[in-house]
Amino acid sequence: MGQAAIEVERVSKRFTRPFPALRKLLGRRGPSVVEALTDVSLEVRAGELFGLVGRNGQGKTTLIKTACGLVEPSAGRVRVFGFDTVRSLREVKRRVGLVSADERTFYYRLSGRDNLVFFARLHGLDEGARTPRIEALARTLELEPVLDRPFQEYSTGNKQRLAIARALLPDPPLLLLDEPTRSLDPISAEGLRRALRAWARQGDGRTVLITTHNLAEIEQLCERVAILSRGRVIECATLEALREKYARDEAVELHVTGAIDGALLASLEAKVGLVEHLPLEDGRARLRIERRATDDRLQRLIEATLAAGLSIVGCETRHFGLMQVLESIETRTGETR
Repeated sequence: MGQAAIEVERVSKRFTRPFPALRKLLGRRGPSVVEALTDVSLEVRAGELFGLVGRNGQGKTTLIKTACGLVEPSAGRVRVFGFDTVRSLREVKRRVGLVSADERTFYYRLSGRDNLVFFARLHGLDEGARTPRIEALARTLELEPVLDRPFQEYSTGNKQRLAIARALLPDPPLLLLDEPTRSLDPISAEGLRRALRAWARQGDGRTVLITTHNLAEIEQLCERVAILSRGRVIECATLEALREKYARDEAVELHVTGAIDGALLASLEAKVGLVEHLPLEDGRARLRIERRATDDRLQRLIEATLAAGLSIVGCETRHFGLMQVLESIETRTGETR
């Protein structure tokens, strides 16, 4: 985990809108130059699953394309395993597998297997190497039942799996995924995440950089996350560090049995503070509070609940996740603009 898989050093990327005279004639407003990335610096370590999150139009896809050499930075530089994406593009391409958000470069009348054979030949894999490689990827990515069916008959989930299999054909140490589960149903998305975890565990140094709007996906897969806003990296840290910095509170629910009326709830709140009462069936209820890990509100709630004659049958803690972190960051950055 010591080596850097991706090093982004003070990268900016500006796009010039075409036909400025025509845009002016048509009355279209807006700047002629769009700043997609502004002075971005971050490091993705070899062997980690790294998440990149942010709202639409914040620069995530541009950063992915810059990391694999499809987009040349206007300023700064990017290195992949030590190779510059501009000066050593061929070496970079040998080490990167890219899966874009909208994949439309497969041959629809060919089977999945024939598509993979075609792209394996482009990578220079001979028959002795490509056949076992395709079979191994089909097993890992759960493509064996559909591998010989025409691509045009594939479900969206299987199309995404085939796109990942194609990216992995040359066995690159770095996989770049741009919203890979965006249009998948929950079962297909979970299967794809499972396949990614299996691939990452198969060898030392296998690295994944993933962009997604599915924050639960980032929490399941990634050790660290970078948050992009308006083309800048606002934060880059572990999820635990982000929660500690932005969302220290947690929600705790006591599952209780017994009658709870307005007077009893008022008595609990006098001792504990705000308590949310969530009635259930059969005389059961949930008492919910928000607390800091360092305060004694939970202890006081338990004592007050037992003193009121209620029975505690369960306790559940809900830690605030990445969504609450992002909301907190949006609030703080909005206050400073």
